[in-house]
Amino acid sequence: MQAILLAAGLSKRMGRQKLLLPFGSSTVVETVIDNIRSAGFAPMLCVFSQETYDFLKDKGSLPVSSAINKEPERGQSSSLLIGLDMLPDGSDFCIMLGDLPSVTADEISALAKKFADLPRGKTILAPSRDGRFGHPMFFRSVWKERFKVASGDVGGRKIILEHEREIARVASPDAHFADLDTPDDYKRLLDKGK
Repeated sequence: MQAILLAAGLSKRMGRQKLLLPFGSSTVVETVIDNIRSAGFAPMLCVFSQETYDFLKDKGSLPVSSAINKEPERGQSSSLLIGLDMLPDGSDFCIMLGDLPSVTADEISALAKKFADLPRGKTILAPSRDGRFGHPMFFRSVWKERFKVASGDVGGRKIILEHEREIARVASPDAHFADLDTPDDYKRLLDKGK
């Protein structure tokens, strides 16, 4: 199975590129990349903003299968479509967001195992809480085609909800839902790590 990492957001509410903020011994996005790798996903298909791509390239830590979203203002779905274009046909995949560094490799691996054991008729495994989806989310290969009509920041969610009976919802820790959008979010993230 392959992982699609969506990491091309503009970070408008943060006021600077949130994925490049310090976290642990590196940055937010590098921690997420390390956690995905440690969970056994290879190759990882990464979609970055130009700024994040250049930063990782200069550090020599750019994942092999990487692309730049040249129009991130079109929303998260624009990055998803780039990632899906990189995905081989017939492949199951997971989608991870670049701003969830507290989701550990062990947690990602545990979700992947649950996905492998999904009953017939279920095509999605999703962390879920109070009607919200968390990440990473796991998808059968049929979703590559289904997602091709996604647009904006909520386009994928709308398509998923059209196939409600195919979703296996899994209770998951807070880290799977902890969006990192504002300076206060970042402060809370760092405070939890202390």
